[in-house]
Formats: sequence, C-alpha cells, structure tokens
Amino acid sequence: MTLQTRFSSSFLTFMTVLLLASPAWSGPDYSSSSDLIEPNGFPGVCAQPCYTAGVETEVWLPGNLDNPLPLPGNNTYIYKVTHAGGSGAFVPALLNFEIAVDLAQITAAGHISSSGGTAPSAPTSFNGAVTWDFPSPILNGESSKLLYVHSPLMPGAVSNNLASVAGQAGLDAPGSCLGPLDPPGPQCTLSVEKEGCVVQQPDVTGDACEGKVTSFSFQYTGLGCDASSHLQNPRKVRCIGGAAGQDPVDILVSSKKRKRWSWKAGWWGKKKHRKTVFASESDVHVGDTIVVDATNAGRKKIGSKTYVTISSSTGKHKNIELNRFHTSCSQPFGPGMVFGSVQITSVTSTQGGTVSLPDPEDQDCSTSIDLAPAPHCLGKVKTLELRYTGGDCSQSVNTQSSTATGCTDVTTASANPVRVILSDGKLAPPGSSVYLDQTMVSGGTILTVDASAIPSCSSNGHLKSVLGFWIKDAVTDEIIQDGFFHTSCSQPLNLGDQFGSLQIFGLNSTNGGSVALGSDVEYNYLISNPNASAVGNVSLDDDILGNIASGITIPAGGTASFTATSLVEAETTNVATVTGDVAGQACSPGIDSATITLTEPPEEPQICTKKIAATLLKYIGPDIPGPTTVKFVAKSFDDDDDNVIYSGINLINGTVLSLPGENGFSIDGTAHGESSLGSKLTVYINGTPEKIHTSCSVPYATNDPAPLNDPRGAPSPNWLVIDFTEKMKKKDHDHHGHHH
Repeated sequence: MTLQTRFSSSFLTFMTVLLLASPAWSGPDYSSSSDLIEPNGFPGVCAQPCYTAGVETEVWLPGNLDNPLPLPGNNTYIYKVTHAGGSGAFVPALLNFEIAVDLAQITAAGHISSSGGTAPSAPTSFNGAVTWDFPSPILNGESSKLLYVHSPLMPGAVSNNLASVAGQAGLDAPGSCLGPLDPPGPQCTLSVEKEGCVVQQPDVTGDACEGKVTSFSFQYTGLGCDASSHLQNPRKVRCIGGAAGQDPVDILVSSKKRKRWSWKAGWWGKKKHRKTVFASESDVHVGDTIVVDATNAGRKKIGSKTYVTISSSTGKHKNIELNRFHTSCSQPFGPGMVFGSVQITSVTSTQGGTVSLPDPEDQDCSTSIDLAPAPHCLGKVKTLELRYTGGDCSQSVNTQSSTATGCTDVTTASANPVRVILSDGKLAPPGSSVYLDQTMVSGGTILTVDASAIPSCSSNGHLKSVLGFWIKDAVTDEIIQDGFFHTSCSQPLNLGDQFGSLQIFGLNSTNGGSVALGSDVEYNYLISNPNASAVGNVSLDDDILGNIASGITIPAGGTASFTATSLVEAETTNVATVTGDVAGQACSPGIDSATITLTEPPEEPQICTKKIAATLLKYIGPDIPGPTTVKFVAKSFDDDDDNVIYSGINLINGTVLSLPGENGFSIDGTAHGESSLGSKLTVYINGTPEKIHTSCSVPYATNDPAPLNDPRGAPSPNWLVIDFTEKMKKKDHDHHGHHH
C-alpha cells in the first residue's frame, strides 16, 4: 500500500503543529456515566430524591499513550463525582464516595491533585471498598477532583460494581459504576518497524562513454517524450510522438544512412538495406530491458546516431514514438539518461568499459540527504522550480548584480491565493512569451518551468537569459508584485536564492545536473501482529505525515506493510505509532522512529600558490607506541635551534601535532623569523626522515596527503595537510593567518 505526499516546508510545519495538538489516540479505552440517587427523602426537609450524584468513569489501559496516570501492568480507573442538585429547600452536600472492589487486586488509589474540584483526604481501603472522604463537602453544582484506582483487573458491566456516596444528615445514595472486576485477558501487543530512505535519483554520469560505443542497454518506460532527461545537446537529440504508456510495443534499434527520417519512412524504411539493425524486439512490456549490440549487425561499434522506433504491437508496426540520440561519445552518453521512453541502463565503450545503473534492489537505504555545493547553475537552465513564499521585495536574498535583477511591490497581498505569471523577459506579456500562468497559488506551492515544454525554448532546450515574474491577486487580478532575474548562469543562481516572493527551490542545468533544496524520502512501515488472535481496528499514524492507514485487520501472526513518500528539507525524525484491539481490548501500541539527516558538502580544499610559511599536519601512518620523537626541519632554517621537536609522544593514527609556540601549527616559519619553510620540510620519526615538498610547484592542499619531495608530488603515507599559510609580502607579514 502506498501513500504519496509532497509537502512544502511551510505546510510541513503546519502539519506538525496540527498533529501535535491532535494525538493519534482518541481517548480512554472505556468510559461510562451513572447516577447515584438518594432513595428515601427526609420528611419536612427534602422529598425523594434529596439529591443526585453523577459519577463519570474513564478506564485507561496500560498501552494507551494518552493515559494521564500510567502504571505498568495496571489499568487506570478515574472517577469524577458531581453534585447534580436536589429537590428541596435543603440539599445535602456530599461527604464521601465509595466503590466496592477486590482489595487484593488494587495496586494504588488516590486523587490527581492538579485537577480541578473539591479535594478528598487520602483514601482508605477497608471491608472490600475504597473510600474517599471530603473534609470540605461537595456542594450543589460542584465536583470532586479526579479520583483514581490502579488495578490489573478489567472493567465489568456498569451494574456489577457497587458504589455509593454519603450525604449530610445520613442521606446516602447507593448505585453502581464502572470498576475493576474481571480478570485481565492475555496481553495484546503490536509492533511496527519504520525506515526512511532518501529517494536516489538515477546517476546521469555523462562520462561513461569513452572511445566508441560497442553496446548499450535500455529499459522501456512508456513515459513518452516529456520524460526526456540527459546531458546531450538538444540539437543532437530528437523525440517525436509519445508511447503514452502503451504496453506491449515493438521496438527497433537501428543506424540510418539516409538523410530523411520521418513517420513516412515506416518501420523498416523504404529500403531495408539502408538501415543497420542492432536490435529488434516484439511484445516489449513496460520495464523490459533491450540489449543493443553492434555485433548483432556484424559491426564492431554502434554508429554516431542511434534511432529507436517504437510501434504498436499489433503486427502492423504503426509507429507511436521515434527517438534519435548521439552514440559516438562526442556527446555525453551514460546510464540514467532518458530519451523519451528509453532509459539507458548500461553503456559499453572501447575505452570506458561497461558502466551500469545500480540495481535499485541492491542499493543501500540512505538516511542522509547530500546537500549540493554551490555554484548550482552551470551552463544553461533546463528546468527551474520556484517556491512561492508570499514575501515582499525586502526579503530578496541573492548575489546577482543590481542590474540583473529587480523587484517592485505594487500593493499589499491579501489573504487570497495569488496568480503567478512567468515569462522570458522583463516586459509583461504580450511583450514577452509566457512560460507559466498559474492561478490559485498559495504559500509553499512549488512552480515548475520546463524548457522542453515551452515552444519558444524547446528548440535549444534551455530557458532564455531573463525570467520576468508578475504576482497578482487570484480573485481581483490586481498586481501585487513584479520583477525579474537572470537565468543564463552568467549571474549566480543558487538554491535558496530569493527574488521577492519567489525562492529557487530546484534547478536542472546543462552542466550542473539536477539539484534541489530537499529530497523525496520513502518511508516504509511494517506492522506485525504476534498475537494468537486477529487484531482489528488497526491504525498507523505518523506524527508528521498523519494517518497512514486505519480500520484494517491483521490476522494472527500476520504482517502489513505501507509506504508513504514526503519531501524533506531539514533534519527530521518521524515517529510511527500503531494501535489496534482484540475483541475490544486495546493492544499495547508499537512505536518506532526514523531520522533523516543532512550532509553538508565537503569544504573545497585550499591549494597553495606560493611557498608554505606554516603547516598543520595530522599523522595518518600506522600506530607507533610511545615514547616517540618527531622532529620538523625546514630548509629555510639555518640554526638547528629552530628545529621543532615533539618528544615522548604516543604517535597514533589521527594525531595532530601543534604547539602554541608555533601559533597552533605543527611548524611555523614566521615564529622563527622566516617568511617560509623553504622548498622542502624534513620530518623525522624516531630519526627516520621523510621529505615533504613545500614550494608549491606541486599541489599542496588541505585534506590531502602532503606531497613528497621524492618522488616529486607523490602522496605522503604518514602526513595529511589540515591547514597551512603561504609566504606573504613584508607589509602583510604582521597579518599572518590561517586558510579556512
């Protein structure tokens, strides 16, 4: 069973608050109310009944998450006694409340002091009853504080538990109410296992093709031309028609020699010998894989252009979709690319070998969302996702130049939804071509602009250099805000950038691929019923996504699984709770949680451009039990007294060497009056030297092994560069600082 949900962050926040205020559990497991009526009256004072006492009872089982006073292994019985009035001039007040019980089965009794009402004294247990006395009697219209009894016994019928109240002037009122009576049934339990897996987008490698293609395979998806997603030049690619989910189909993969390629060419073409067939399959179903191999046509390699013809599987070969894409490696070609209904799953090339998409079933469940490092817009923008936030122009946050972007607030937005118009220029339509015109837009809505679906952009496959926007009241059509920003990637365009009321939520650029502020997460739930009986009224609730399933029955020993998908943008922990009952007895609920974290992109390494002045190193070699001596000798040091020595240390993998006298570095030339360490740094470990190159003629970078002096630039097996500074001009010498 699958539930698809896609929330914006603002809606998620609203849902979280709503659900926290509305617990999944619906209240007590049992409840009742009964009246205790004074039966005799008092001549000349009050007629029968002199008063009526109402008793409200709630029974909370141990597994109920909302139990106000839980005690393991016990049911919680809560009573509220209310003086409901009398019939005469004198209305007796209530002096006590008593319930008959098996005292051997009572674990505890008392009252909830934080509740409202008249407080009793401590209860007494005597002669088969628990009694609460009220030093200050309960007057007409008043109620007691909440009284409680803990017992493992289950409630019987209301009429089977005797109860009574004592009134002033000896006027008592007997009756009955819900109370502990029946032996407990077998314990009923439920369990739920929950995991959250970040939905991994297919890798579009773009570099799987090296040399010449000898074979490739693809999966028929039936999704049609609109599903195309690849890194090839749009002018090198073509998709006509659309399979529109047709199943089954016939597929022909060929290399065509003639200049024209059209519907009129038919299945085999006007002359069969003009077409080299690499694969021909009949009755292909959605999800089937086709293997395309040059050897099928007696060739050593696939040609520069490959044509995939998809026809109805009726025997008449009525073409429904035609695809053409580049297979010479002059254009990116790799697993994950999609050309219409064709998704490439593997590519074999003469120099690149075979590269395949991982089997989804073999992929590990990732619980972390990898954040993409900026810049996010590289090349040209193919698809842009904008989130409407409802903000004014003052909320704009971006790094585009003042001439590349603009925003004007015309009127203040009302509570109405808005209409959003996006176009390919600063001028309002018809002075520019409309990309999108969407009405009834509310806060958090994500708007998608896809160049392949826009006539003015479909020829080159990317948006034009400027995007204009107009925000109007969806009811009155009054303009609220207008503006523009650059979309050619010549100006910075990154995730989270804000232009007035529009935020960059996601984008797909020709050289940067697809990135977004969040990722879809698939939550999987497995409910197990370990009981000997079927569990009914099963409800599965997620504290953020809400109710996942309800009203289901799981047989004894059975399981049920469910899936929900949600957009996640921040570190999130979802808690799943499953409840149910056996023959009306509530089961102990099952609870499990799943956490999705965010992984920040690694810091870009700093690479030196001048001689190293100071460096901080971490030992990455094998552990050397102490005492160990490490000595640093810089080529620029003339005096042996300047050498930096670490004596008697326990040198284990991961040790970072630093000294206050070296300004927090392992060695700092400026602390010894030198502007740099020279061209090399010799590091001795117990007298064994290793020379590190420090002139920057080979890369010296943070988070990389230090480069050796011989062989020049080879990685050191012992030392990793954590930080460094470079040789500075004299005037900057006093401002010596770290790279970060």
